[in-house]
Amino acid sequence: MLERNKAGKDLWEMLFRYPSFNRRFWFTLLIVIVIFLGLACLLLKNVDTSTDRIATLNLIIQSATLVLGIFAAYYALRQLVETRFNGLDEAAMVELQNGHYLRAFQKWREAFYIRSEPGVFTNMCETVLLLGDYKKFDDLMRLSGKIGFAKKELLQESSEQIIVLYLKTIRHLLVKNQGEAERYIKDIVQIVKKDGLQSFRWNFADLVRSRAYLDLIGECKDIAENLIAYLSENIHPIRKNDFEQGKFSTQAQESTVQEPTKSEAPPTVIT
Repeated sequence: MLERNKAGKDLWEMLFRYPSFNRRFWFTLLIVIVIFLGLACLLLKNVDTSTDRIATLNLIIQSATLVLGIFAAYYALRQLVETRFNGLDEAAMVELQNGHYLRAFQKWREAFYIRSEPGVFTNMCETVLLLGDYKKFDDLMRLSGKIGFAKKELLQESSEQIIVLYLKTIRHLLVKNQGEAERYIKDIVQIVKKDGLQSFRWNFADLVRSRAYLDLIGECKDIAENLIAYLSENIHPIRKNDFEQGKFSTQAQESTVQEPTKSEAPPTVIT
């Protein structure tokens, strides 16, 4: 049976859509500043004597110095966060290889909070596919179409677009939605014909060994196998030609052409 864990949402995701480290930092700092200003105004309003006003102003200055210290600490914290990002990315890959898909997703999600990298995003999408959480996958795909992604130039390279289309295709093949899967394959073929696969790098091993893929049968399994072979550039020219012409489930085999055997020379007759 396919593992059906739900990825779920954490507190930050309830407030924002995968907020970055910067966004969370400034959001928290804004709340602190608003509270600080509110308390400062309240204190100044309720203070009557000049001595108390001076003491209050000193308190405000000290508080402002603390806020400036937070700003200074931010840049030092950025370096620590970068180290954390690299550690999460590596740990998530290990979890994925061990078949711990939910843990891998959670680590990549935290890494994506820190820095919105296309590779982290596509890895997240694959892990929720392996979890069988198709609703979460669809939510992530809708997120990829948001204006924030375009501004940050995420998923703009042809290789990244192929990965997203590949994941969408596999998503529909896993639920036996062949018609929708073929629509995305046509887009993949168009991009490959236009830009090639020189910069395309993707590891299909995690999908191939997953329970969801192993349980796939029929034409959907044939299409998935052909798609992986096509993107791996490990497909025979005959099958590749059929695949690019829309015969996505083709099982054409490599023709075996045998060399004509040379007939033995007739024995020499010695007279």
